[in-house]
Amino acid sequence: MDKAAMKRHVKIVCTLGPASSSHEVVESMLKGGMDIARFNLAYGTLQEHSQLISEVRSISQTLKLPVGILLDLPGLKLGHGDIKAVFGQHLDFAFTEDADFVALSFISSVRQVQEVKQLLRKMKTDIPVIVKIEDARALEESGAMLEVGEGIMVARGDLALDISIEKVPMAQKRLINEANRRGKPVITATQMLESMVRSTTPTRAEAADVANAVLDGSDALMLSEETAIGSYPVEATETMVKIVLEAEAMFPYEEILRSRWQDVLPEVNDAAARAACQMAHQVEARAIVAFTTAGTTALRVSKYRPYHPILAVTPSASVVSRLSLAWGVLPLKEPEPANLEEVFELASKAALETNLAKRGDLIVIIAGIPLAVSGSTNLVKIHSI
Repeated sequence: MDKAAMKRHVKIVCTLGPASSSHEVVESMLKGGMDIARFNLAYGTLQEHSQLISEVRSISQTLKLPVGILLDLPGLKLGHGDIKAVFGQHLDFAFTEDADFVALSFISSVRQVQEVKQLLRKMKTDIPVIVKIEDARALEESGAMLEVGEGIMVARGDLALDISIEKVPMAQKRLINEANRRGKPVITATQMLESMVRSTTPTRAEAADVANAVLDGSDALMLSEETAIGSYPVEATETMVKIVLEAEAMFPYEEILRSRWQDVLPEVNDAAARAACQMAHQVEARAIVAFTTAGTTALRVSKYRPYHPILAVTPSASVVSRLSLAWGVLPLKEPEPANLEEVFELASKAALETNLAKRGDLIVIIAGIPLAVSGSTNLVKIHSI
């Protein structure tokens, strides 16, 4: 496992395009810190995207570096019509390609998100939906959209055109806070390192922008033109990682753990997740090992923003890819343990093999009894390896 990834909580989304379509560049970007490969379906052909998706997954498997596939679907901006007419073809493509996420452009109401979710249910798929917040109407309904969808993207470029540029920083902070409180992933996007389209280094203002997005609580930061058409896609990825790591050194982990009492839910799952974070902090554990069937246990732990890496152990390859977007989560595919003793053994093995811990270290294990039942998280254990 990449050492920088083990230290880093915030994930990096890289848009692939003409500058980043070769085997060599994709491999270097994965090694450099790319967690999610974004494909903007407004450009290129579906056949070209399909070929590159296959290439990215092949390189990911060879390197043993998990990567999520995010398909960004063109939306209602270019015309009107019902949701199926706007998104239908690209949702079919997402289903065929087994995409890990779809991002919806120019959504203005929670009803539209619900209609997309309904289309996906008819297709018998549960691909997570990321809603792009790009105008004032979406901004107003962002809370409701977060309840229905699986996450949001703060699309600052189009949002600035609609609400005026001086209002965007506060809107960004509000949206990130809303997503954090609900435990839903939020991607901050647009012009983060724009000067690196043509330069090997960013401006000081861009470095500050990236750092502030980290401190605001972003789950992921996105590169667009920098990696899609820029001259330095690998350098842009590596630079983003460096700035993120510096910002995370100042992240208020303890303060968030104390203050997030207002966001606790009257549910056993949520109580167990918060307890795992509190216990890991108190005993100075090396990691939190979360056994998760559908990924929700790992997301609940991520909500409380622990300093400790969250090692998510799951038997599902698709859950591994989907957790690539979650803050602080390192997903790992392992067979489902047959009993509680195997849970403890597998947790120790996973922590040792990923170099997150060594013999004699403490880890915190969170799981559900009975095993393999989604939503049954009810066990937290401090475990000595």
